[in-house]
Amino acid sequence: MVSSGFSALGIVGIIVGFIVAWIISSIPVYLAARIIGEHVSFLRTLIATLISGIVSFIIGFVVIASLLFTSSLAILVVGLIIGFVISLIIYKYLLDVSWARAFIILIIAGVIDLGILLILFLILSAIGYLVIGSAFSSLQGVSG
Repeated sequence: MVSSGFSALGIVGIIVGFIVAWIISSIPVYLAARIIGEHVSFLRTLIATLISGIVSFIIGFVVIASLLFTSSLAILVVGLIIGFVISLIIYKYLLDVSWARAFIILIIAGVIDLGILLILFLILSAIGYLVIGSAFSSLQGVSG
């Protein structure tokens, strides 16, 4: 019989990972709101990003399921637009801002997200280059 301790640790790890990812994904939205002068609490930002994330996940699931039955990229574009509009509505009402400010928050948060992803990509690429480069340089002396 297999111990359930490992599976419980796996579930705890998934929950902890979800919470950490949720908090990290809320930071760009919080910073974007602060950049444009909105004073929203981090808790409200957490709630807004949680609801927006859940709705976006559901929309993404429906879009991917639809793409399995049809190969129309129009479904993908419509799904992205619907997801953006619903996120805009969620941020407008939960962060208690105007439509224009909710739009600006979404755009700035997206730019911050892209910046973070670019930095992570460059760091991981450099690490990969160092690791793989050193592995190949040790093979150069072997041939010949």
